[in-house]
Amino acid sequence: MKLRILTAIVAATLLTSPQLSTAQDTHAAHDHAADDHAGHSHAAAATGPHGGTVQTVGDSRVETVIAEKGIMFMILGQNDQPIAPPNATGTLKLRVGEGEKEYTYQLKKLKNLAIGVGIDLSKVVDQPLHMNVEITDIGSQPLVFHTIGKLASGKLSDELLIILQATCPVSGQPLGTMGKPPKVTIGNKSLFVCCAGCTKKVEASPDQYLTKYYTAKGEQVREGVFKSTLADAAAIAAQKTCPVMDEPLGGMGVPGKVNVNGKAVYICCPGCAKKLVAEPDKYLAALKAKGIVPPAF
Repeated sequence: MKLRILTAIVAATLLTSPQLSTAQDTHAAHDHAADDHAGHSHAAAATGPHGGTVQTVGDSRVETVIAEKGIMFMILGQNDQPIAPPNATGTLKLRVGEGEKEYTYQLKKLKNLAIGVGIDLSKVVDQPLHMNVEITDIGSQPLVFHTIGKLASGKLSDELLIILQATCPVSGQPLGTMGKPPKVTIGNKSLFVCCAGCTKKVEASPDQYLTKYYTAKGEQVREGVFKSTLADAAAIAAQKTCPVMDEPLGGMGVPGKVNVNGKAVYICCPGCAKKLVAEPDKYLAALKAKGIVPPAF
């Protein structure tokens, strides 16, 4: 199926939306062994000050930011502030998913010092965007690099919702013990059941089951760290990644929930709690920089 991307140059301020997600093919390895993560190693792209991913290109650090209305690249200077020479221009060659067609866009300097282009990406949500980038007129040599990212839907995957729900609302059995759990959608929320036979009961009394699971409090797995439940689904979708390791929430099972200065902050695994509690202001500031406001605990 051919994908059609509608192009329209938009005001630079529209490109600064914090609701974005990028995944880059340049990764830095992290080892958690010193933080009760024995047996686990993590690989994650560095997250930039504007919520994008950062890679080193020559002597420069470039942050790629993807939003619904466009793609922009920031050359980071001291204190991670974006810099853009007056005549900076460039070219973006974009390929969507597994498609072979390549779309070419001219990049220009934006008011927020990024170099970018306005593109309607609403039709390619959650699809890999393969980008070959050349930024010119910034010095003696152009910056040429490749990166991969995507515009996230902001919704949790069924796999993570199943992990958060854990049990069938009708039978109480663990989800997955009878095969792939059927999904029941009620309004903008979903519940999963252990088998098709339980579907009708949920559809007959949806409020009864929604209330039970979407208000449930998670058990405490260690001091100050709680298991997340479906009640936390919206907050997890908004936060997206662990502030300590920048890992996608849910990638290591049920995300942990920690009380940080009265705010609910989610982590990829219990081992991240030590660093989070030791430097709460640091991690709250990091979330704020991405436009994330944690809910009250």
